[in-house]
Parts: sequence; structure tokens; C-alpha cells
Amino acid sequence: MSLFIKKEETITPEALTTENAQTIYGLFKEGKGETEMFKEDAISFADSKIVKDEMTKLETEIRSKCNGTFILEEAIKEDGEITTPAVYFAVTTKVALINSLSSDLLSVETLLDDVIIYDDGEYKEDRTWTEFLALFNK
Repeated sequence: MSLFIKKEETITPEALTTENAQTIYGLFKEGKGETEMFKEDAISFADSKIVKDEMTKLETEIRSKCNGTFILEEAIKEDGEITTPAVYFAVTTKVALINSLSSDLLSVETLLDDVIIYDDGEYKEDRTWTEFLALFNK
């Protein structure tokens, strides 16, 4: 008898778009947490985690490049000896740094501007690119 057999509906979540990712980024920037976004804005934990991971990846890359520790080419080793030194990314300008970053979800220029403003554990809206770089060259 098929009267009481339920057909289970499969819901396929929509892929996270750049626009939605940028919206989630804006909510993080406002200070909202993942639970708050889920309750108030109906944003899935999976989507907020994807955006948070992308933010962390980009911020780490920015800091590594500004510190001079981002490796472009590994040192070549033969029999345990280094034959050529590693090549590190050298930050020259803000535009060069922006062009070296990539994200399918977030605006790297916006994220860099926010890292500059919020860096050093202190909100400083008028911090310049030069002042930001100086933080790494102390």
C-alpha cells in the first residue's frame, strides 16, 4: 500500500555567490557572529564558514607578504644542500599587493583596506598604506 509512503524531498543548497559572500563579509565586519547571522539573516553556517575561511586565508597571505616571509619559489636542494636561495615576495606598492592576491568570493581590495584599518589590534581609520607597511618593518 503506498498511501503512507512519503517522498523525501531533496534540497540542494545554492552555491555561494560573490554577492552573497560580500554580504556575509559585511555582516562579520559589523560584528555579527555566525549564530547571529543564522538566526537573524538566515545565513547557513556552511556559507559563513566558507567566507570566514576565505577571510583568514587572505589576511594570512597579506601579513606573510608584508612580513617578507611569503615564498614564491622554494630553495632547490641537492643532496641536502641548498643550491639556490628561496625567492620571497617583496611588497612594493599597494596595487602590486592587491594584484598578487586572488579570491573568487571576496573583494581583495576591500579586505586589504580593512586589514590596514584594523591591524595591530587597534582600529585606526586614517592609517595610511605607508604606516601599515611600517608596522612590519620595526
